Amino acid sequence: MLDTSLPKRTVRAHPSDKPWMTPRIKHEIKARQKAFKSGDITRYKLLCDKVTSLVSNAKKNYYQLKAEGTRETNPAKWYKTIFELAAANDCNSQPPADDAADLAERLQQSFTKP
Repeated sequence: MLDTSLPKRTVRAHPSDKPWMTPRIKHEIKARQKAFKSGDITRYKLLCDKVTSLVSNAKKNYYQLKAEGTRETNPAKWYKTIFELAAANDCNSQPPADDAADLAERLQQSFTKP
């Protein structure tokens, strides 16, 4: 009885998925790719716009829910959440170069990194 009224569904989540990625967005991305492969350009463009809109709204909702209410109740947690979301603790940032030789050396290192 339960299987007929509430059938099981498999939802694949990948470790590289962003936290706002939903099964609906994934379904629309699949449909967009299918339209592209079949050569249906008008449907592909329509689905591109739809996927972009869905992702944009999902991101906005995710960030709002993540920081919602913590500013008033726990300012320290809110501050930490904002900096995590903004990736403010990026360890790849370097201070500006003082001279042209230093700048050239940094550019060379960044392009020769594996």
